[in-house]
Amino acid sequence: MSNRQFELRPHHERVVALTGAGLSAAAGLATFRGPGGIWDENPDLEAAMDVDRLPENLPLLWRVWGSVFEKALIAGPTPGHRALAALEAKILTQNVDGLHQFAGSHDVDELHGSAAQAVCLNHECQWRAYLAVHLDESRDPSDPAHYGIPHKCPACGAPTRPDIVLFGEMLPTGVLEHSENATRNCDVFLAVGTSNTVAPAALLAPLARACGAVTVCIDPYADSARLAGVFDYVVREDAHTVLTRWADRRLREKRNPFLDPF
Repeated sequence: MSNRQFELRPHHERVVALTGAGLSAAAGLATFRGPGGIWDENPDLEAAMDVDRLPENLPLLWRVWGSVFEKALIAGPTPGHRALAALEAKILTQNVDGLHQFAGSHDVDELHGSAAQAVCLNHECQWRAYLAVHLDESRDPSDPAHYGIPHKCPACGAPTRPDIVLFGEMLPTGVLEHSENATRNCDVFLAVGTSNTVAPAALLAPLARACGAVTVCIDPYADSARLAGVFDYVVREDAHTVLTRWADRRLREKRNPFLDPF
């Protein structure tokens, strides 16, 4: 791992960013583990997240993941989300809040699904729908109708559920393969707001490095010793500050191509 400060420059044309809950924390969305996290606030959720507990756990899933969508909708994207969109980075996200899309990123792989969408509980049914933008405040947030979603699938009549990946489920079809292909072909691989410990996402940075990309972890609290075998650089700064600085510089470089590119 280099002790030199990393800066994103014009010759870094293919940027992939793996993002986690830490990036959305500035929008007021709780991380998953630790004090104040989703598991801490909802101690029964981790067990309820088991796919084998469907369909009886649906009210809890709607209350928790519908709330994530609702809070994200109200808060809007953070400066870090907006900066990654401005940098035109390919996004591989462990988050389900939809903030990358709200920020304007067009190339987003959601590894763990999306709280912004509902799907049918019947795996053979292709019905899906986006949660409503105008929420019905008169309804219980455990009720899918609060988010404009019917209790029963209009196509087949099975119950509806948030489109998030539960324990015991596979990642969405093709998402991991697509993410790995993007990782193999990037110039720079950024890890932002993620612990880099949860598989399969944790396997992407080593893959990028093995394929010749520069690997960068942005985390003010990073354990540099633990990450030394995976990342070429650890940027111990606030991710929103760093990404915004890079995006602003990229904009200036586009306006003035005679700036020093190195």
